[in-house]
Amino acid sequence: MLRFFLAFLCLLVSAQGASTPRPLADVTVPTPDGKKIHLGQYRGKVMLVVLVSTTCDHCLSSLGMLSNLQKEYGPKGFQAVGIAADDEAQKNLPGFIRLQISLPVGYLDQNTTMQVFDFKPTDHPFVPMFMFVDKKGTVRFQYAGKDDFFKAEEKNTRLLIEALLKQ
Repeated sequence: MLRFFLAFLCLLVSAQGASTPRPLADVTVPTPDGKKIHLGQYRGKVMLVVLVSTTCDHCLSSLGMLSNLQKEYGPKGFQAVGIAADDEAQKNLPGFIRLQISLPVGYLDQNTTMQVFDFKPTDHPFVPMFMFVDKKGTVRFQYAGKDDFFKAEEKNTRLLIEALLKQ
C-alpha cells in the first residue's frame, strides 16, 4: 500500500507546472466584506490555496467541495483559502460565494496572483488551480484545472491533504 501511495505521489509531482518546492508568498488578500486574509497567518497548518474565476462553474463546485473538506480536516490542522483573480472578481465575488462556502475567499489583482501562483505573463493558467502548502509554508504541489489531477479531484485532494497532515 505504501509503495502505491508513493508511486501515486510521484505521478502527481510530475504533473505540476509551477516550480515546487517554493516558499508561499506572504501576501494579504482582501475580502468583499473589507477584511483581510494574511496567507502567512496559517503557517503551521496544511493549506490549500485555490485560484478561481467568478465566471467558472467548476470553480464554484470546487469551493463547495473544499468547504466540506475544511469542515472535516480543519480540526486536524487544515485550512483552505480561495482567491478570485478575474477582471471582475472584486465586484462579482459577493454573489459568487453567497452559497454555503465555509472558507475564506478574497480577491487579488493579476500581478499579485502571478507572484503567488508562480506563473509568467505568457502563461494561460486554467482554473481552478490548487496549490498545496505544507505546515512550514512551502508550496509542495500545484495543479491547474486542465491537469489529470482534476479527473478525480476530491480523491486526489484528500490524498494530498492527508499526506501533508502526517508530515
